[in-house]
Amino acid sequence: MSDEEPDDLWPVLPSEAVQDALSDPSLPVDLFSVIVALTVAIAENPWLPESSARDSAGDWRRLPIPHGRGLVEYVIDTHNHVVRLTRVIPL
Repeated sequence: MSDEEPDDLWPVLPSEAVQDALSDPSLPVDLFSVIVALTVAIAENPWLPESSARDSAGDWRRLPIPHGRGLVEYVIDTHNHVVRLTRVIPL
């Protein structure tokens, strides 16, 4: 097995704000799990049908957390083949 990531996956890099939100001890475990699952889905396809563009180029995206539990925002860096998770807004 190779140590290299498959070409079709997009590495997802969380911002400091996202790291802080996910490490908050008051964040419910089930919500943490849903956010992690969304991160995996973003890595598989940053242009998820459930996401919407925040700009005309479509590089900045918003993705609702299921059941009205918040919002995930990210930017797709196609040049470097990476997704930058910029903000998680749990409700």
